[in-house]
Amino acid sequence: MGARINYVFKDVETQPAVVLYSHWGETEWQRDLAMALAHAKPRWFDQNYATRMMISYLMQDSVLEETGFGIYAVKGPNYELGEFTVVIDMIDNTIYEVGSDTRVAWKDFVQAYNPKVYAEQSAGNGVI
Repeated sequence: MGARINYVFKDVETQPAVVLYSHWGETEWQRDLAMALAHAKPRWFDQNYATRMMISYLMQDSVLEETGFGIYAVKGPNYELGEFTVVIDMIDNTIYEVGSDTRVAWKDFVQAYNPKVYAEQSAGNGVI
């Protein structure tokens, strides 16, 4: 059946958002998204580049495959897309699951879920 997830990249309230659909991404979404955010960190200030960098990172092993991922646009603010959905808010630099009131700042999300950060902290470095 898959472990479907939609990553909504919301950058303008009044315009459609870019959505990356993953057929198999739900089980490891926090780790995958934290690593994609860390990869895009040099461009967090530039929504277009940051979105492209995160999508490229998430798809990197399957970019030439026929199946597994899809990209489309959806008009908000209702992002109930029928599958598990997480919103990457490019305006507020937060992440939240659709249906949840909890928003997490990107830096805190990377700190919590990026295995590289955890390994560095375990080694005593403690730097993102």
